[in-house]
Amino acid sequence: MIDQNDVPKDLMGPFKRVSRRIPVDLRKDEELIKTVVDYLQLGGEKLARQAVEAAKQTHELEVAQKRKKAREEALIRAAEARLAATDEAADNKESGFDDNDDDDDDDMKDF
Repeated sequence: MIDQNDVPKDLMGPFKRVSRRIPVDLRKDEELIKTVVDYLQLGGEKLARQAVEAAKQTHELEVAQKRKKAREEALIRAAEARLAATDEAADNKESGFDDNDDDDDDDMKDF
């Protein structure tokens, strides 16, 4: 959080009210805190709240994009692993080695 000395004393009340709306993830973002203080000085509490809401929406979008990218990367890795497994199985079949090849000769001895 920002140093208490950076917030003018006359803005401390509105700053505390507005800062309660800042998500925990963004409370250490000094740029956002400075923006809130500037908006409090220039346009009042309503403008500062709008800045916080915009920052929250931006943060939520960034988190959603990171999650989407992570899911896509996981799907790509899974598809590559599946493709590698099918390629390996095809190579084994071509070379005469089959993982499912049992010794059928042992079963035929009983007949």
